[in-house]
Amino acid sequence: MRTPPSRRAAMAAAAPPYPGSARARPRRLPGDHIIAALAPHLRFADHLAHRIVCRSWRRGCRLIGRAPPPFPWLMLPPTAASRAAPDPGTPQRRVFYDIPGGRSYAYPVPASYRYVASRGGWLVLVASDPPRRLVVLNPITAMRLVVSWPFGEDPTEGFHAVLTASLADPMCFLAVATDRLVKYCRPTLGGGDWATLRAPGFRYDTACSDLVSVGTMVYLMDERRKLWRADLAAAEPKVERRDTAFVLPPGERWRHYLVESLGHVLLVVSDDHHKRIGLYRLNWDARLWVRMPASGLGDGVLLLGRGCSAAVPASAAAGRLPGSVLVVRQPWRSTFVHMGLNFSGDGGGEQPWFWTESRLGAGLDDDQLVMRKTVPQRPGKFATGDSFWFFPAIDQSDCP
Repeated sequence: MRTPPSRRAAMAAAAPPYPGSARARPRRLPGDHIIAALAPHLRFADHLAHRIVCRSWRRGCRLIGRAPPPFPWLMLPPTAASRAAPDPGTPQRRVFYDIPGGRSYAYPVPASYRYVASRGGWLVLVASDPPRRLVVLNPITAMRLVVSWPFGEDPTEGFHAVLTASLADPMCFLAVATDRLVKYCRPTLGGGDWATLRAPGFRYDTACSDLVSVGTMVYLMDERRKLWRADLAAAEPKVERRDTAFVLPPGERWRHYLVESLGHVLLVVSDDHHKRIGLYRLNWDARLWVRMPASGLGDGVLLLGRGCSAAVPASAAAGRLPGSVLVVRQPWRSTFVHMGLNFSGDGGGEQPWFWTESRLGAGLDDDQLVMRKTVPQRPGKFATGDSFWFFPAIDQSDCP
């Protein structure tokens, strides 16, 4: 006959283990111990270099939650050798340059595709040749999603595009805007079940119109600075219009960039050489673009480009002062069919410039010194074409 355990022994068996005991430690695989020791020292670049080591490493990186770099990378134009891709859509390696870190990364992306938007680790590309389609691609993880062509057989000379969030966000919308139309879909649902909103009076222009999102609210501006907006998440989205036009100094063809900053819509007006720059903030209810001084940005740096504009903290901009403006090289072309495809030059000789840097000063009457920047210590093998801001990120779904 077994003797029942004493009350003290039973209570000791039921008590939780004390901190530091073997029973209190979580069970880890051998690789987990290494990751736990390295975690405080890992950066996003380290994750990229070692993310394929093993399943344990990927899981550890997910739990650590490596944040993407706060300053976006610059996607450089294709090299002269890669311009002769045999077939549209054939993967070619494109260089992404980390400006503050001074490092370059290369990832395969489809050849002869036009880049129209960037958000949360994703690029939106458009096929230049039939069959027309849109591709949403994360070049780091190679995850991609094909979206149907939104315009049917109707001819269109060009359009603006915006992703309202990363594809990991259930409220992610892909919106495109062309003459008198705004089309939108949820790219993760059905691969492009497009809905249409009418924007009478809007005219697409390569340099003077633009599209931006603040959450699920999209704002659309034409060359006359007239404005439209619509909440894509509303039960029945409707387009509202505001006439916010104002007079600019004559003698220039001004470029316009819409930028979201801390929930506000900013408008940057620039001349073709980015020497004269003006900053405005939208007051929707008053139907006004309110002139802003450089101090209105606070501790901010503006990154400008068609489909890839953003505001980032100066602390992430490698020593650049608040009020700095970096503009990617995106030459004017008449239609998106020609954009990024018919490059001039053979890629040899002097290296082309990829972005300019200037500062917000007194405004459009203030001629700033412009610095044209190239990538250091790289041979002059790049073709003339568009540069593009890319915001690297890795969705949690990529780290099982």
